[in-house]
Formats: sequence, C-alpha cells, structure tokens
Amino acid sequence: MKKINKLKLLILSVIVSFTACNTVDFGDTNVDPNSPSNAVPSLLLTNVQRGLDGVVSSRTSNIYVQYLSNGQYDEESRYQTLNWDPNGFYALLQDVKEIIRINSDADLKVGAQAYGSNGNQIAAATILKVYYYQLMTERWGYLPYSEANDAANNTKPKYDSQQDIYMSLFAELDAALGMIDSGNGPDGDILFGGDMTRWRTFGNTIKMVMGLRLSKADPTTGKTKFNEGRVGAISSNAANIQYTYLTEDTNDNPWQDHFVDEGRKDYLVSDVFVNALIGSGTNVAPEDPRLPKFADVSTSSSTYVGAPYGKSNSATANYSFITSNIITVGDAPLMIYTYAEVLFTRAEAAAKGWTTENAATLYAQAITASMQQWGVAAADISTYIAANPYTGIADIAYEKWVSLYMQGYNSWAEWRRFKAEGTDSRIPLIIAADLLSNATGIPQRHGYSATAGSLNEVNYNAAIAAQGPDELDTKLWLFK
Repeated sequence: MKKINKLKLLILSVIVSFTACNTVDFGDTNVDPNSPSNAVPSLLLTNVQRGLDGVVSSRTSNIYVQYLSNGQYDEESRYQTLNWDPNGFYALLQDVKEIIRINSDADLKVGAQAYGSNGNQIAAATILKVYYYQLMTERWGYLPYSEANDAANNTKPKYDSQQDIYMSLFAELDAALGMIDSGNGPDGDILFGGDMTRWRTFGNTIKMVMGLRLSKADPTTGKTKFNEGRVGAISSNAANIQYTYLTEDTNDNPWQDHFVDEGRKDYLVSDVFVNALIGSGTNVAPEDPRLPKFADVSTSSSTYVGAPYGKSNSATANYSFITSNIITVGDAPLMIYTYAEVLFTRAEAAAKGWTTENAATLYAQAITASMQQWGVAAADISTYIAANPYTGIADIAYEKWVSLYMQGYNSWAEWRRFKAEGTDSRIPLIIAADLLSNATGIPQRHGYSATAGSLNEVNYNAAIAAQGPDELDTKLWLFK
C-alpha cells in the first residue's frame, strides 16, 4: 500500500487551519493543530478500494453458482445462512461520502487538490459508490439508499426499491463520468494508479453490465444504458479490471491465506462444474481446455474429479482443488470485470437486437478472450470453438457461466437473470438435498441482518411488504 505523503498532509492541515481562523471563532482552542479535523482523501480512497477484496474473494457466491463444493462441512452449499449484514458496505460508503464532501466543500476543496483534481476524486469515489450499491441491491433488493449514511439526522432511513436504486445509480454514474477532467487522478488509488482513462473504462463497463441486467425488468432502459456504456467498456484482456494483491501477509490473496497459511482444505471444485467442462472428453483430457487452468488434478487419482455438490466431502485428496496458481500464490489477482464478460454481454445484446453487431462472431471472440485470459493454446481454442458453435442465447449463457469462474457475485447475478428469462437451459446447476434456512432452491437474494427488523421496524416492514418475505427464495425485481 502507498505510504502517507507527509507533505500533502501538511498542506491540507494548513488549509484547514487558515479556514478555521477566518471565522474568528475561539471554540477550537483545545483542538490539536497537528491532527487535521478532516480525513485525508487518499487514505479514504484506499480503504474504500480495499473493501473490494471481500467481494472478489467471496466463497459463498462461488458456491451458489456451483464452481465450488464444500469439504467436510456442507452447510454453506445447503444455504444455512439466511441473514447477511450490509453494514460493512455502508461503512465504506461513509468514506465515499467523506471524499465527496472534502472535494466539494468551499473551505476544503483547494487543499484537497493536493491529492488529485477535485473532479477526478469525486468521480472515482462515485464510481465506487455505484459499484457497491449495484452489488448490494442485487444481493438484498430494497435497501436504504436515498436516506442512508446520515445518522446525525436520520437513524431510521427508508428502504428504497431496487428499481429506484438502479435508476438513481445510472444518474450518479453519468454525473461521475461527466466530472472526469484532465487534472491529476486521485492519490491512494490502488486499482488504477490515478489513471482516469481506466476509471472511465470502469464506469462504462459498470453501465454496460447494469444495462444488460435490466433485460428482463426494463429492457427499454436497459438497451439505452447498455449502448451508452458499450463504446467505452473494456476492449482487451490487457484492460481487464482486477484486484491486485501483494505477497506480504496483510494484503495477500485470501485464498492463499486460507489454503496455505491456515492449512484449510474445505473448498473443492464442484462436480457440477468439472463434469460440464469434461464434456465429451475424459477426466484426463477434458473437452474444455480451461479445466486444467481452473483446477488441479486430484492427489489420489491424478485425474479431474469434482466434489459432489451439497454433500460432505471429507476425503479431499480424492477431488480437484482450485488451481494452485490461485490458492498458493499470495499476489495472484482476482477479477472484477473481464474482456470476456464484456464480449459475452455484447453477444447477448446483439442476439436481442439491441445492436447491429453479430452475435455469433462476438460469441467466438468471447470464448477466445476467456481462454486467452487463462493461457490456453491457440490450437485448443480453435478446436473448442469449432466443436461448440453458436446456436442461441442459451449457448452464451453457458459459456458466460464458465468464463466467470471465481467471479461469484457476477455469475450469481447473471444466472438469476438467465433463469428469469428462461435461457439458462445449458447451465447445469442442481438443487442440493436437505436445504437449510427454509430455502427451496439456489438463493435468489440474501436476507437482511437479524437486527434489521428491530432497529428500523417501520421501514423494514414496508420493504418486505413491497418486495416479499425476507427469505432466500424471494425473487428480486431484476430477476422476476
């Protein structure tokens, strides 16, 4: 992580001090002049971005879409957990709000320019806000949004509908993209190093993905937003947006922590996923050449063997683990958005008539991008595409599911959308036996925190009355 720039901290401290003196208010007599009363924007931005770690390394979402199975303890694949607390996200969003406040306040924004142009800092913070809220509403549905993060004035914010949140996020995203200027990018930026071209690509990719997510709920708006984002989205594997880890223990890949540092063996590659990729091949030479890149052969048989989904699998040596290139490498990156995802999204939009692009061509390009991302040989790519030609959106759905391996939240959202549209027929997800938390199938959402009803009873009750029971089975507006 970047060290604090002492000179910039001193500059901001001086600006804050001069501002206070201009008011001729002696109420700050006991304030330590060496401790600025406002946070440093660069440190806040770094903290907000570090929150992405918990998103890209999510275990539960990768189990939902059956890339992974549990080891000895199978409760996670039987959906034991109903209640999930979004407060960690709201803490990050409070930092976002503070970045925007510092860069907007007439008395503070000049000093804040030591950390990048005001417009670029606000744009980066807002794009992250949109990313987090999109993820949150796709997990919980209705959530505090318009009245959130204002505890001083409102401790019981209303829950906004998913539709209202989505539409407002588009407006915030447009405003953010419009604020990007030619000044310095934000300091403390561990994603893009202050490169505003990359931030613009990130914002447009989010818009494009969100546009397609509306394909069932509001295709008219979805088509418009998709096409607005398409022209500026990721355009090569070199531009893939990833969370980069470090080798030192405090900032390394959590999969490496789990498997190597903690010595845990409780996550295996699912039989559903392994069998799909073996296809017409064998457990030594699978049809899909990505399987050897995704997973390692089992220790006991030296073949690719998936662990039964929804069951206890204590004999872990009999099954394939996630590739050692991820689970034993401390600085192995994890993906946020990829070129393959963008190409599959464009392919589906073309198939829906949202563009004049060719769906079959984009489908082949998307498979190619996915395989190149994972280091598959060119000859193997050609062989696979020839054997698996495009015939319709169900093919896009299946191949997109494969390409989103280890990107659980993206894949879970896409599966729910494909399920709603009836184009998931080739995605071989199964329903495990003996489900917990009153679930009857793969979860459609997460339940609110266990204390949500007691802490904000009126607004909580209004949300579930409008959205449906606070259960895993309740379908959200996007995915009905």
